Amino acid sequence: MKTPINMLETITAELVENTSLLEFIFRNSPDNGEIDNHLCCLIRSMQKTSDKAYEYINQYDFKGEVSK
Repeated sequence: MKTPINMLETITAELVENTSLLEFIFRNSPDNGEIDNHLCCLIRSMQKTSDKAYEYINQYDFKGEVSK
């Protein structure tokens, strides 16, 4: 099982990736098909990151111990 630090590192890496996608969208506005594809990818990625974070939260209580 991953440690809480490993979990946070995973989430951080995914957020960095999402930031890169946002920068691409910003640089290449106005809307076109390619931008729409990147936006959809970003939304899916952020949803997965959010789901993963909630999963991690549910595994640990506030003391960092594995929930029973």
